[in-house]
Amino acid sequence: MTQENPYQRLLATVGEQGYSEWHVITQDQVARHAELCGDGADEWIHLDPQRAAHDAPYGGTIVQGFLQVAHLIKLGAEAIRGLQGLDQNYALNYGFDRLRFVRPMPVGSRFRANVRIASVSPRAQGGCLLMQEVSLEMENGDTTLVAQWLSFVSPQALASIGTPGHAH
Repeated sequence: MTQENPYQRLLATVGEQGYSEWHVITQDQVARHAELCGDGADEWIHLDPQRAAHDAPYGGTIVQGFLQVAHLIKLGAEAIRGLQGLDQNYALNYGFDRLRFVRPMPVGSRFRANVRIASVSPRAQGGCLLMQEVSLEMENGDTTLVAQWLSFVSPQALASIGTPGHAH
């Protein structure tokens, strides 16, 4: 019986799906995000709960799209716990093939990530490209964000798969 190599073990995860824990983005987090990077600064739809409750069709302020994207790091890791022991220190964010904000997320909504391993493709220079299909869904079932998220899994990360001592 031959033992699978690390690439084959990662390839075997294609189709696996997981969910993160439930999370909430607060008005304070929205305001700090706007202050830190300017996303939504001076926009009442994000920063003025009273005006947004009166003038916006969402019942109040909404979370910036890129603040939702920033939460993908934590939520994605929660959703796909212990991906064959992959050492995340050697898996680099490669970007998105597709990213869409399909519905606003009201501030204070409970939401979670739904992540599915879509593909694993070898790279000529070694390692592979991992594609995850990601969505953020609110407790009421509405989806706010959908994406095809890519990670470059380096040869070092592949070598860590199944190695004792690596955190899952």
